[in-house]
Amino acid sequence: MATATKGKNSQGNLTEDKYFNLIEHAADGIAILQDGVFKLVNTALIRMSGYDKKELLGMPFTQILTPQSQKLTMARYQARLASKKVRSVYEIKAVSKDGKILDIEINAALTEYEGRVADEIIIRDITERKQAEKALADEATRRRILVDQSRDGIVVLDQDGKVYEANKQFADMLGYTAEEVRKLSVLDWEYLYPPEQVLEMVRTVDEAGDHFETKHRRKDGSTYDVEISTNGAVVAGQKLIFCVCRDITERKQAEEREDQLQQELNMAGRLASIGQLAAGVAHEINNPLTGVIGFSHLMLSRDIPDDMKQDLQVIHSEAQRVAKIVENLLVFAHQRKTGREYIAINDIITRVLELRAYEMKVNNIEVENQLDPNLPATVADAGQLQQVFLNIILNAEHFMVKAHNRGKLLVKTERIDGKIRVSFTDDGAGIGKENLDKIFNPFFTTKEVGNGTGLGLSVCHGIITQHKGRIYAQSELGKGATFVIELPVVAEPAQADKATETPKKSQKPRESKILVVDDEAAILTFLRRLLTDMGHNVETINNADTALERLKTERYSLILLDIKLPGMSGIELYQQIEKIAPALTRRVMFITGDIMEGTTHDFLEKAGVPHITKPIDIEELKKMMNSILTGGLQRLTA
Repeated sequence: MATATKGKNSQGNLTEDKYFNLIEHAADGIAILQDGVFKLVNTALIRMSGYDKKELLGMPFTQILTPQSQKLTMARYQARLASKKVRSVYEIKAVSKDGKILDIEINAALTEYEGRVADEIIIRDITERKQAEKALADEATRRRILVDQSRDGIVVLDQDGKVYEANKQFADMLGYTAEEVRKLSVLDWEYLYPPEQVLEMVRTVDEAGDHFETKHRRKDGSTYDVEISTNGAVVAGQKLIFCVCRDITERKQAEEREDQLQQELNMAGRLASIGQLAAGVAHEINNPLTGVIGFSHLMLSRDIPDDMKQDLQVIHSEAQRVAKIVENLLVFAHQRKTGREYIAINDIITRVLELRAYEMKVNNIEVENQLDPNLPATVADAGQLQQVFLNIILNAEHFMVKAHNRGKLLVKTERIDGKIRVSFTDDGAGIGKENLDKIFNPFFTTKEVGNGTGLGLSVCHGIITQHKGRIYAQSELGKGATFVIELPVVAEPAQADKATETPKKSQKPRESKILVVDDEAAILTFLRRLLTDMGHNVETINNADTALERLKTERYSLILLDIKLPGMSGIELYQQIEKIAPALTRRVMFITGDIMEGTTHDFLEKAGVPHITKPIDIEELKKMMNSILTGGLQRLTA
């Protein structure tokens, strides 16, 4: 800098007065130093330092600096004197008169003052700026800590979907390193949506943001469920999309388990309702069935024309079939125990096919049998297996007729790996792959409304499972379906002992006085005829109140008592008998349409009273009556 002089020289340089007027009004502190001592200071420097002008003039510059800044300033000053290249602008710390530390920026240059070399320095107070920078740095640090410590993955994308920034958690979620993930775009991991839709989603994100669920693909190709919150912002003129990604795989799995459990609970409730309904209607169904089966039995025992006998046999057989279906429904609903015997599977299949022979003939369905003649017998419930086979055949008929108004059904039995395998193959429309795992679920059906309840195959599944077997389907759309049933071969217990056992002669009961109490007129008439034909003296009453009055004056060898009666129930009548003639309770046998209703079951279990269910098995009835009348049937213990 040129030396300041008084007035104006011939070259038009500023005069000393003009020079001092400029520096005096400057916003930054300005000073001239010679030998490191203040020779000239302006008002801004005086205000900044807190010293007055007299104190500053003659004071070493280093006196207003912190010790560390003193060393730095002296080193730079010596370097300038030695003509070394140093930065003319640098930052140091100063100390005001009151001890306040100031951040200052120094812009220094060599000049000449009053004929000697001097330092001209401009001092700018940057304390507030440095504090702001520190605050910004602290805020950035805090944000970086928050981002890095977040359990969620955080990724920033540009408007083309490329990674601008990502935290470690996001990289870990995808199985990449932090460096690898920064070279990716959203298309490299997005699994659920197509690329064009993904880019459209990225480009349309605004400040309002978005929230959705999708699936991400990891580096190893596996996928996981993710919940994403996004919002867009313009930073330094560039649109960025901020995404917070949360792995919700466990939550989704938990939700699926909860949904499945809820479905199972709902299904359990529906099945329980079915059980209650079945138990409730069993009595009403079994009462008329008892009449049909009983009277048809009585008619068949008479000398009637053969054609009438054949018709009656059909009535009798079909009524027993209905009774078995009701019983099987109760078994499915856990309302009745199964009864098993040594059976031939081929015989059951043949019987079922005979029942459907006419319908399949008129529907143009050809049946091919490949029944293994050497198939072993096994212990099973014949009625339940008949229901299973019939249900599968009915389904096959329905879908073959629906597909092409005709069909071919192949029925095959064989022994494989120690099991009995039964297969039914039809040439219907087939079953879609998505439905193969559902067809055995209760209430699932592919039939039109009104053509199926969705219970048939689920009942079949339950029956076969109870037999420790397996049922499954094989099918392709348009190629028909095959239903396969595999049953274990169960030997009849103690066959050798039974073969050598000498049957005991049963004692024939003498003519007895029997009371029958039931509110069904048909049942009373049937039992009166049956028991009268057996040589007994029979009296019938249709209500418990009248029966109680009669029992106060009359005694009977046997009382056949219905449990469910209008007014006083059979159980209540039994309890009254205990009061008036305790010994007579040993002559009571209950007849009921449903023994598994809660209170009924509990009572029979506790009292140990003999009982027979409707529709009545006549041979079983005779056997139980004989035991009671001859004293051979002992009371059960609770």
